[in-house]
Amino acid sequence: MKLTQDAQTYEMPHLLAYYECDETGHPSMSMMLSMISMVSDEHSMSLGMGTNEVQQTGGTWVVSGYEGQLNKKQPLFGETIILGTRAVAYNRFFAVREFWIMDQNHKVEYAHFKSMFVFMNLKTRRMESIPPVLIKPFNSPMEKRIPRLKRPHKLAETSAVVEQNYRVRYFDLDANHHVNNARYFDWLLDPLGREFLRKHQIQSFSLQYLQEVRDGEIINSRVNQLKAEETTSYHQIVVGNQVDAIAEINWYKNNG
Repeated sequence: MKLTQDAQTYEMPHLLAYYECDETGHPSMSMMLSMISMVSDEHSMSLGMGTNEVQQTGGTWVVSGYEGQLNKKQPLFGETIILGTRAVAYNRFFAVREFWIMDQNHKVEYAHFKSMFVFMNLKTRRMESIPPVLIKPFNSPMEKRIPRLKRPHKLAETSAVVEQNYRVRYFDLDANHHVNNARYFDWLLDPLGREFLRKHQIQSFSLQYLQEVRDGEIINSRVNQLKAEETTSYHQIVVGNQVDAIAEINWYKNNG
């Protein structure tokens, strides 16, 4: 197994565990985001830029959005896969990473993602300019105009919706003291129901985080009620009257 590991690009093997998969035996979307977060962390630590070093600057990296495409062919639990990431570009306030999940022979790309990172002050919980000391080790180019992610279309106010409430629990929080990014996908997808999720796979998606969801809040996950011929779903995570995240997802329909 050949792996690329340098300042800008980092790959690692990963044995896909049963708990990372849903009942189809394929990795769930939230676990995929957890996996790419893991390879991002490994890349950072390999360059001496782990969580402790980052937080010594008084802030932390925060993901503001994702977009991705998934192959209809997906790995099964027990399979060894390759997780990869590359620091694409950055400017004063934003840094772009791309990620891939491949078979161990680098022949099948199961998923490809892009993410946008910002730097957040841990005390004020506000975005700040990226400290040069945190970005230079990745050897990514500085560009005035970095590639933007696709912005999800909003859920139409006139749409018939399916909705479900969830309480943010202590175990939804991560080491940065905010809701783990991957947890949002569980909330976004769950209202679609088991029957729909068993018969469909995600083809592509865009997800944008607008406001921080906090411990103890009650979130309302809303999605348009899909008709039989429709293959795109539009999602919102709402707290009170505030929309905290939006997503747009295109679906494959499984045979049978």
